[in-house]
Amino acid sequence: MSRALHHEVEVADESATLYLFGSLAADDAFVLNRLCADIPKRVHTLRLDLHGVTAMEDDAMTAVRAVLRYWRESRGGSFRLSLASERIVATYAEGRYAGASSGLRAALPHIVEADPSLTAMYI
Repeated sequence: MSRALHHEVEVADESATLYLFGSLAADDAFVLNRLCADIPKRVHTLRLDLHGVTAMEDDAMTAVRAVLRYWRESRGGSFRLSLASERIVATYAEGRYAGASSGLRAALPHIVEADPSLTAMYI
């Protein structure tokens, strides 16, 4: 069975978004960390978008944790992790992004978690 992870990087000012597509596994951590290392040093905020991931190996979250740890340690910056499945759309944020969803709680109290750094919406 062939497994492939594809990516795109979008950089704007001091933030970047790393879009992932396809199948994600723990052994993708090295490639993802290398992609982060190639992002310009002026960038301090990373958004890791997993909406395009169609399959996740059992150990895939190891790669995600590795990338977020690498970003935190190498840049001391903020990050936002966005993922989706058939039933949930979720965002985890740390650093500057953590307070960004607090306005959503007031507007959509039935779908947004009480903790502003972890937002989920069931669809």
